[in-house]
Amino acid sequence: MPTNYERAKQVLDRRRETAEREAEQKTEELELLSPELRALNRKLSAAGLKAVQLAITGDQAAMDRLRDENLADQERRREILESLGSSEEALEVHYTCPVCNDTGVVGNHYCDCFKRLVKSLQTENLNAVSPAGDSTFDNFNLAYYQGVTDPETGVDAYARMGQIVSYCEAYAEDFGLSSPSLILYGNTGLGKTHLSLAIANKAIEKGFNVVYGSAHNLLSEIEKEHFGRLKTDDSPEDNVLNADLLILDDLGAEFSTSFTVSMVYNIINTRILKGLPTIISTNLWYDEISDKYGNRVYSRIIGNYTPLEFAGRDVRQLKN
Repeated sequence: MPTNYERAKQVLDRRRETAEREAEQKTEELELLSPELRALNRKLSAAGLKAVQLAITGDQAAMDRLRDENLADQERRREILESLGSSEEALEVHYTCPVCNDTGVVGNHYCDCFKRLVKSLQTENLNAVSPAGDSTFDNFNLAYYQGVTDPETGVDAYARMGQIVSYCEAYAEDFGLSSPSLILYGNTGLGKTHLSLAIANKAIEKGFNVVYGSAHNLLSEIEKEHFGRLKTDDSPEDNVLNADLLILDDLGAEFSTSFTVSMVYNIINTRILKGLPTIISTNLWYDEISDKYGNRVYSRIIGNYTPLEFAGRDVRQLKN
């Protein structure tokens, strides 16, 4: 499966090819009506190469004659097109983006049209694998936590969750490649996935490459890739290791094997070494993380991740 950048490039390639083909077809239709127009088009196309050759020889008189001849041919071409009810402008290639001519690049930078396209594809992908469209900061309802004391910790859930929402909003607003990694932990149904997706939406809006998935699904794809059971041009492991932001949802719910344990360590350690932010959501508490994944994973999380301990009662049950 191609990356969002590769998919965006493919879309722009198709747009460019379509625009050029349509312009070519319009020209061919008019040339069928006017053989003289066809001859002039061929002559004007060849004039560029001829001008280069004359510039090399330095024959200024011949260059002046060629210029005058070209001007006369262009004027005659305009007359013919007008008689056919058309114009030179109508036969130009009309690209979707006139800034980059649908190449996606302006100078040494990506064009804004390319950035918007990548962002749209990322949002599309995120919505396909998660309820991202329904997970925003605006619709995170703190009313479900009001008057609730967390049954596990005795913490005032409304106050705690108000602080967490404020922190996550500020984190998303200022998100960049130097942002800290987060671990969102606590019992099930407290809004960990909702807030991680709200951050993801904001990061995508800023143009960052976001990879989101449950630990079960992402680790399963990587395992299939490792053992040759996944046929793809794209590497799930590379995507996970190199994304601007990785959101590893529901860590601990995956079936535990020696492979998954070692891969969780590799993902966490590699992204720390690369300086790339990761958001982990989990129902596990710190001692359970240590028991399930070992001291190496535990040590890296407590040493490099900002902990956000969620509080309250299962919001899903309250909604039902």
